[in-house]
Amino acid sequence: MMAEVIADVFNPDGQKIPGMTAPWAWIRGAVWLLPGGSQIIVPSFHDEWIRQHQDLVPGCANVCDVVLRKGWLSVVSYSQGYVEIMIDSRTNAESVGLCVEHLRQNLDEWRDALVMTMDAEGYIKLAPEDFMDSVSLESRIRGSLMPGTTSN
Repeated sequence: MMAEVIADVFNPDGQKIPGMTAPWAWIRGAVWLLPGGSQIIVPSFHDEWIRQHQDLVPGCANVCDVVLRKGWLSVVSYSQGYVEIMIDSRTNAESVGLCVEHLRQNLDEWRDALVMTMDAEGYIKLAPEDFMDSVSLESRIRGSLMPGTTSN
């Protein structure tokens, strides 16, 4: 499914943001997930997009810079329902909440999610069934990952 792109969305400096989507849309490919659920479509590789859009991400040279400095999440959705999401930290409630809400809003669109955090090695593996569990996913992401290990 391809989300409708909202025309004429501007950043706080009055610059048009190219390829911005409606909140919580599901996009196959690469996007920046922004607070509030809107996304910026990345038509190629994140690093190439960063070089071409320094007006939106000044001083950022790579995905890690954008995730840390801007608080945006890097989301890459592949075929057959596989998605990778990079967040800054397991302890950042806003990033964790944004990640969980994006997955929650799109339960029919994905089957396997890997959440990678920049504050620990490893990843958290999630499936749509995890949203049926009584344990909050936010607490699972915040507490289940030990450095150098993975969580299923």
